[in-house]
Amino acid sequence: MVGLGIAGAYMFGNGTSSQVTLNMPAHLVTSKIILWMTVLTPMLKFALQLSPITTALEFQLYQRWKTSKTSMLYAVSTLIRSLALALIVVLAMVFPYFEYIVAFVGSSMTISICMIFPCTFYLKFYWGQLKMRSAIMIILLVVAGIIVGVCGTIISVQGLIAKRSDTSN
Repeated sequence: MVGLGIAGAYMFGNGTSSQVTLNMPAHLVTSKIILWMTVLTPMLKFALQLSPITTALEFQLYQRWKTSKTSMLYAVSTLIRSLALALIVVLAMVFPYFEYIVAFVGSSMTISICMIFPCTFYLKFYWGQLKMRSAIMIILLVVAGIIVGVCGTIISVQGLIAKRSDTSN
């Protein structure tokens, strides 16, 4: 990533803006599409991170109700997911520095969900069938995921503390 940034700076010089979206021509439709995709990606990613929580809530409700009405189950599912997202919106408006909380959740949970858990589950299920080289590579992936997750979590917490101490002074 750093190498790509250095190459871009050498190719385009000082005329390069700090954000990718600022470098695109404003009059093109493709630039507007890319800008909106950049805006929507974090929101959609956060909704996907909430999916295991809402799925667990739905499962618990389905077990208690034991109903076979699919329209009722669909309505409850929609309500639960909408309330979870509404809660996040309210938290974002009320809690200052919500972006650091999202960064904290992203660094701790996303790495766990996308990298650490799948690799560990794969190791657990197929440990006896894996070759030693494959097992070592997967273990290295888990260790790298833990390092990245811990570093990202520390950096997001430091950012929150720094922002909080800047405003209190």
